[in-house]
Amino acid sequence: MRTLLLNPPWKKEGRLGVRAGSRWPFTSEPEADGLIHYIPFPFFLAYSTSLLKREGKQARLIDSIAEGSDEASLIEKIKAYDPGLILIETSTPSFKNDISLIDSIHRSFGNCRIGLCGPHASIFAQEILTEHGFIDYILTGEYEYTLLELIDSLEKGLTLKSVLGLVYRDDSHIRANSPRPTIDDLDSLPWPERKDVPILNYNDAFCDLPLPNAQVWSSRGCPFGCSFCLWPQTIYKEHRHRKRSPKDVVDEMEYLIKAFGFKAVYFDDDVFNIDRDHVLDICSEIMSRGIEIPWAAMARADLMDRELLEAMQAAGLYAIKYGIESADSRILDLCGKKMDLKKAHSVIKITMELGIKVHLTFCLGLPGETKETLDETRGFIEEIGPDSVQFSFATPFPGTEYFRIMKQNKRLLAQSWEDYDAGQRCIIRTDELSADDLEGARIAFSNCINTK
Repeated sequence: MRTLLLNPPWKKEGRLGVRAGSRWPFTSEPEADGLIHYIPFPFFLAYSTSLLKREGKQARLIDSIAEGSDEASLIEKIKAYDPGLILIETSTPSFKNDISLIDSIHRSFGNCRIGLCGPHASIFAQEILTEHGFIDYILTGEYEYTLLELIDSLEKGLTLKSVLGLVYRDDSHIRANSPRPTIDDLDSLPWPERKDVPILNYNDAFCDLPLPNAQVWSSRGCPFGCSFCLWPQTIYKEHRHRKRSPKDVVDEMEYLIKAFGFKAVYFDDDVFNIDRDHVLDICSEIMSRGIEIPWAAMARADLMDRELLEAMQAAGLYAIKYGIESADSRILDLCGKKMDLKKAHSVIKITMELGIKVHLTFCLGLPGETKETLDETRGFIEEIGPDSVQFSFATPFPGTEYFRIMKQNKRLLAQSWEDYDAGQRCIIRTDELSADDLEGARIAFSNCINTK
C-alpha cells in the first residue's frame, strides 16, 4: 500500500500560511518576491516518512507550502501517485481550509483512506470523525510509530484495536485506543526524509543566518510548564526532555552539509540548552570533525552562562533565539514560564558581547498584561538592543491550559477556528487591555524596532 504524507497548501485572502513544523501556525503577507521567507521543516511528517521507507513501506512526502503549489497541482500529484492512504497534518487556524481540501481529495479519490494528525486533530479527534465521514483515522500525539503500525495492520488485515494513539471509525462506532507513549529512544528513528521535498526552500534565517540553512532537532520536549506552549500539551502531553546522541546529531549535520550544500544549521529544538552536558558534547563532536559552518539554536536565556556560550561559539554558534515573552516577572510566573529575568538579561548581554547575534521573542497579552507591563517590555527591548525581535499575540490554542483559563474567564474573543491565526489578529483580552489595545501595541513595538 502506498502512503502519501501531506502538508497541504494554505492560502487565505492573499496571505500565505505555515503549519507543519511551526509551533505557532499562522498566515502572513508574502514578501516583495511573492514568497514567505519563514518556511519551517515538517519534522513529524518527515520522520514518519523516513521510518516507513526504512521499514520497506512505499511512502512519499509532499509539502505544498514549501513547494508554493496550489490545490489543483496537488490533486494531479495525488492522482499520479495513487496512494491507498493519505496522512494530512492540520492545525487550528488552517482547519477550515484543510477540511475543504480533504473533501475535494475524498471526492476525487473515494477509495483512498484519509487520516489526520497534528495538535488540532489530536484534541478534537472524536468530534472530527463524528462530523466528517470522509476522514477514517486520527493519529494523535507523536505519531511516527502509530502510522507504521496502522499500515502494518491494514496490509495484514488485522484489527486496529492494538494501535496505540489511533482514533478510528469501526463500523458505526468511533474507537479511541490508548494514547501512545512518547519515543524514549530518539536514535531509533531514521533521520527525517529530505529528498522528497524542495529541501533548499526551508528557511528560518533570523539574524541573517546564511542561506541555505537546514533545520535539525537534537532533542524533543521541554520540562517547563508554560501554559501557552502548544506541543508539550497536545503532541507530547508531558513535560519531559528527550535527547538524541550527540554523535547521531552531528552525523546528520555533516550529512546535510555534504549532501545538500547547506551553509548553516539551525537547531530548532523546543529548548536546545536544557541539558548543559548534552550541548557541550555536541559542540565537542562538531569541533573534533573540523566542521566549520555557522549554526544557531532556540534556547532558554536563564539556563545559559558565559562558559557554555564560549564553548558553543568555539564550535560555530552564530546566532541564538531566546524566548523571553515578557519583561514582567509576575506575568512569567502566572503563565508558568518562571524565568529568572535578571539572569536572562545578564546572559543576553554576555551573548551580544561575545559577538553572537541575538533574536528575542515576545508574547503580547498573557494574563496580567497591562499598559505598564507593555512599557516594561518595550524598555527591556530598547535597553538590550537585540539584533532582531519577534512579537506574537498570546494565542490560546485548544488543548492548552492557557485556552482553558481564557475560556473560563471569558477572555476569549475568537468566533471561528480561522481566528486563531497568530500572525493576523489578537483573539484575547486581559483584565485591562482590549484586543485593539494589544494589536496597537504590536504595531508600535514593531515600528520602534524598525526605526532603531
